Amino acid sequence: MEKSRLGLLQTEAIATLSDEELAMFEHQVIKKGYVFYSEAPKVFIFKSGQAKLSFFEDGEEFIINYLNKDNITILNEICALEFLEDSEIYTIDASGLGEILANRSFCEAYIKILTEIILLQRKITRSILFENAKGRIASFLIELANEQNFHQNGYKYVFLPFSLKVLSSFVGLKRQSASTSFNELVKDNVIQKISQHEFLILDYDRLLSYCV
Repeated sequence: MEKSRLGLLQTEAIATLSDEELAMFEHQVIKKGYVFYSEAPKVFIFKSGQAKLSFFEDGEEFIINYLNKDNITILNEICALEFLEDSEIYTIDASGLGEILANRSFCEAYIKILTEIILLQRKITRSILFENAKGRIASFLIELANEQNFHQNGYKYVFLPFSLKVLSSFVGLKRQSASTSFNELVKDNVIQKISQHEFLILDYDRLLSYCV
């Protein structure tokens, strides 16, 4: 199943670590709403909970991805990690990973997530550089539909677990631009709104045509 920015690769990295290796990490229980910053690159492994990785420019937020159980991310000075649920995490400075990377199973998991992060960021960059507003939204919906893999009445079904305002932060658009483009997709019968968070993709090929 394809992964989206809402559901990254789950590595089970914690299970690969010995007690001695795990003790090299800082174990923390973080409350919902806490925002984490780090000047030096820091590795986060999620045991439970959820957070979003974002950066800000001129007062605008751009959401890179969500983090959930068994996800790994790297935080540096240009990003912020906001916790959306009470979470349990393990953290370590990236410079302190050398000895732990001798653990082959952990190293393989770490390389997998680094590869996914690189490919995800290339996809985001391509979308922002080459797709218009409608194309960015189409790309995000297709990515989410492929990950969720739900169907209803022969159509792909998408559950959007947040508002259009949050969607605009995922695709790098002003809220009004995102709303206008989304409503045009509904008006043109490319997607059908079932409820505030539920949609059917009525014309998948046409939706795909908006993407790069």
